[in-house]
Amino acid sequence: MKKPHIVIIGGGFGGTVTAKYLKKFSKAGKIDVTIINPGLYFLFTPLLHEVAVGELSPDSVLESIEKIFCNSKIKLIKDRAINIDPVKKVVSMCNGNISYDYLVVSSGSETNYYSIPGARENTLTLKDLNDAVRIKNRLKDTVKTCAVIGAGATGVELVAEIADYRKNVGSERAVEVSLVVASPDVLPQFPVELRTIAHAHLLKKNIKIMTNECVIEVRPNKIIFADKSFLEAETIIWVAGVKPSPMDIPGAEKEKIGRIKIDEYLKVIGFGNIFSLGDISGTAPMLAQVAVQQGKIVAKNIIASISNKPLFPFIFKEKGLLVSLGKWYATGKISGIVMRGPFMWLLWRSIYLFNFHSWRKRLEIAWEWTLKL
Repeated sequence: MKKPHIVIIGGGFGGTVTAKYLKKFSKAGKIDVTIINPGLYFLFTPLLHEVAVGELSPDSVLESIEKIFCNSKIKLIKDRAINIDPVKKVVSMCNGNISYDYLVVSSGSETNYYSIPGARENTLTLKDLNDAVRIKNRLKDTVKTCAVIGAGATGVELVAEIADYRKNVGSERAVEVSLVVASPDVLPQFPVELRTIAHAHLLKKNIKIMTNECVIEVRPNKIIFADKSFLEAETIIWVAGVKPSPMDIPGAEKEKIGRIKIDEYLKVIGFGNIFSLGDISGTAPMLAQVAVQQGKIVAKNIIASISNKPLFPFIFKEKGLLVSLGKWYATGKISGIVMRGPFMWLLWRSIYLFNFHSWRKRLEIAWEWTLKL
């Protein structure tokens, strides 16, 4: 009998974890699995801010997908999926087509500029490795003013690292750092206790925090606010939000912000053989830990579907919230307990370390971190 073919669009957290849990079935010859990804590597996006300030080398946050799935018969196609035909069960790519029996859509998200004039053209962002390298190169120049727009976890961690970088390079190249946020406080989606701790610690680092500021335009080296006031900065970085990557499934419903509607089993509503997870789908928070948990359930439900067994509902279990506030300091809330300080910073690093797939990569990063200390 023909083996079921599972095609996974996207090699990020959701896609690689799904493939990882399908690995033993592929290795046993029960299924065929193919990952479609624009690159050859899994990118650990939560640590891009450390690359941006030179705390980690660019290679550190990359892990070869082929090495992750070596000896498992899982195939990788370096290409970009551009269209899905659910009737013919075919995915069209830039360089060909591929058929599937079960499809997993996990193509992630992209920077959301909210149609603000000049935001895309006149800012840097932090969504992929090239972005991190661009920021790193810019900071190496004689930049004296830097503004970060967006105070979610990415924005807060980035400004804290830039402030530490400013301190390390010496006063002759001091950088004035500003953090711009439209909400009344930093980390608006975090519990109030963590927001308070983060806000106070950033102020200690002499970071200028500008709250309740609605950006209506970005010009070269200038941010324009709704009240017509402005902020000048030589480097402007935009991390104010993300939106689902463009990936249409004909006939599939979408949420208001463009995320694909899925049922409790992570199946795309109206389709029995298409699953979707991560930033591109559902209503769960757009977090790596969500995609990781969803990947496991999607893999289990694909195998259950093949075996005609009951499916498993997805229930997100928050394992805690952590945010780094620069070297040797982090805050977080785990099991309802709020903590801060060097211990939380070490815990934050340890948790991220074990989210890489291979021990070799974990040891490489641990060694690089140790040298940087």
